[in-house]
Amino acid sequence: MMHEKELTKKEKINLGTKEIAKRIRKQLKKEFPDCKFSVRIKRYSGGSSITVSFMKADRKVKMDFDKIPQGWFNRYLDIRSIEDLRKLQNEDYHQLNQHTLKQEYGGHWCNGVFLTRQGHLLLKRVVQIADYYNYDDSDMMTDYYSVNFSFNIQLGKWDKPFIDGEGFKVDKQLEENIKQRQEQILA
Repeated sequence: MMHEKELTKKEKINLGTKEIAKRIRKQLKKEFPDCKFSVRIKRYSGGSSITVSFMKADRKVKMDFDKIPQGWFNRYLDIRSIEDLRKLQNEDYHQLNQHTLKQEYGGHWCNGVFLTRQGHLLLKRVVQIADYYNYDDSDMMTDYYSVNFSFNIQLGKWDKPFIDGEGFKVDKQLEENIKQRQEQILA
């Protein structure tokens, strides 16, 4: 389910971070009623940020270490041992890389954790929901940073563990929502 009305960039800017967080929260509850999220804002000089913490899943999001194909973590063995990778995978708090989540699924290590395909798709949709309200007019060539808000996404919180779900959940609407949003972006 997409947003009722497409907003212009000006309308998004005028919403304010608190209102955007409220809308993100509402959309997450609508699309993932059996999952729990925490959506928080932080204000600071020069801007604000929104952090979405995925607290409880209704499906398996993190891969079990023993089910990760050997080839997926071989490329990380020059900087970490197998035991280090196992420890990272089994942690219950992960700060994720939103840019990795925008990519297609396929053996990517998302900042210290391997995700299941369905976990990747769910988190990809969370990033899409937040990105809908964001813009990025930054220019690396001139060292110019301009976004509506900084965005962070994580599994759990530093003081509250992420609770992973069990099994596979067929969610055709999720894939349709991702596809629709990608088409809107490309149009």
